[in-house]
Amino acid sequence: MADFNFAFDQPVVAGPSHDGKSKSPKSDCCDENISQQLGIISRKNSLAKNPLPESQTCTKRITISRPISMSYQPPINFSVVSEGLYRSGYPQPQDYPFIQGLRLKTIVTLVDKELPDGYQEFIHINGITHKIFDMAGTKKEDIPINMMRSIFAVVSQPNNYPLLIHCNHGKHRTGCVVGVLRKSNQWDLKSIINEYSAFAEPKVRETDVKYLTDFKLTSLGRQPQTLALLDTIGRFLKLVVLVVLAMLIFYPLGKFKAQARHPEEP
Repeated sequence: MADFNFAFDQPVVAGPSHDGKSKSPKSDCCDENISQQLGIISRKNSLAKNPLPESQTCTKRITISRPISMSYQPPINFSVVSEGLYRSGYPQPQDYPFIQGLRLKTIVTLVDKELPDGYQEFIHINGITHKIFDMAGTKKEDIPINMMRSIFAVVSQPNNYPLLIHCNHGKHRTGCVVGVLRKSNQWDLKSIINEYSAFAEPKVRETDVKYLTDFKLTSLGRQPQTLALLDTIGRFLKLVVLVVLAMLIFYPLGKFKAQARHPEEP
């Protein structure tokens, strides 16, 4: 039977198989299995703007009778934040087959430490851009605003997706960054704190709750809506330039061919 996180009604990340060894991936069905797992997680991640009743927002795990097949092991605390954006704890070697199926473009790591075995090679082989931010533990100090600006500039841009953001356990540092993203997407504070708490339990940090409660979007510099508008305008201008270039290239060529077919009378 499969365990579910009742706060999200989503499957808890699968552990090793019964013999204590990770299940070996099957390359011919990798994408299909990963897509199925992401579909399950995405459909079940319903905290969003309609949080469950207070009695159902705890992270107590319950068992259900319908088993969920997890052929590949996701990193600890893995979840879908939004389309193309994921969160988790620090990926380990047994998680690489699952991560490979996400076809990531970017990984944002919120802690600077020695990389797990094969991690750098895995990132290089899969052509992933790796951004490392040396963020101190949030119980020690507040996240410097300049660091949050730099992180937000990366994780808020769809051009960098698919993107995975992680720290050590996918709880506090990752939770604060996701909380800022939620604020930029106009989530109400209660839903933001509920989501943070669901991942952080049993160690919900009051310092993190205060940070998310007091955080002002204006401290990011430009408003997120402005950033999105500028990104849209930039894409539109690129399209206009391409259209103009195409017209400059093909219109004279077409005119020349027409003249060649119908030469002017002397």
